[in-house]
Amino acid sequence: MTAVPETKVFDLRQLAGSPDADAVVVIDVLRAFSTAPVAFDRGAQKIYPVLKVEEAFDRREHHPDLILMGEQDCHPIDGFDLGNSPVAAAQFPFEGRTAVQRTTAGTRGLVTCGDAPALFAASFLVAAATVAALRTLACRRVAFVITGTVHYGNADEDLACAEWMEGLLCGREPDVRPFLERVKESVAAATFLDPDTSLYAPDDIAFCARADRMAFAMRAVRESQDLVLRPCRVKLPPG
Repeated sequence: MTAVPETKVFDLRQLAGSPDADAVVVIDVLRAFSTAPVAFDRGAQKIYPVLKVEEAFDRREHHPDLILMGEQDCHPIDGFDLGNSPVAAAQFPFEGRTAVQRTTAGTRGLVTCGDAPALFAASFLVAAATVAALRTLACRRVAFVITGTVHYGNADEDLACAEWMEGLLCGREPDVRPFLERVKESVAAATFLDPDTSLYAPDDIAFCARADRMAFAMRAVRESQDLVLRPCRVKLPPG
């Protein structure tokens, strides 16, 4: 029988580096790591997660074909190809291309935890696949890092994802529906569901509040000095 791993949830605001664990899963449900799997599903080869807007522009100066996507304080960035919307990403031509992603919370989390022995980016869209990848590594200690607190002080949407993944990893089969409802009812979602704000994006909330079980995890690895996110194909259990 496979041993049940020890799990712990961390708040990104409390971290100056990677938690001490065999694997770290950085979670950003709304919306960075719901957008990234869409890019991979549409054929993107890899994504460079970066901390600063200037770094994204610098990379494209040297490689003009790079796609720049992300946000600053939830708003689209002038000069980027895409904001931080999975719905918009689902219409974008990623096939065969490389992207640079910069977000206030999600990519900050990956960069902060960049020295983890095994590092994944996750949302509900790839949660089951990420758990499958963790099982293949036989990790004894798994850390989940919730990132949305950087924006809102509260990130129940990320915590819900961490708790659902924890249940799957520990051999339980919790009903995902209550966890997805927490995404829709979160503080972060309220911002995107308010028609009186410039951030109104109800379709994004509906998109992110799904557990589609895409058949890949998103693993970040070091290539030279760069942190690179790639899809990692896994075999999912039926259902």
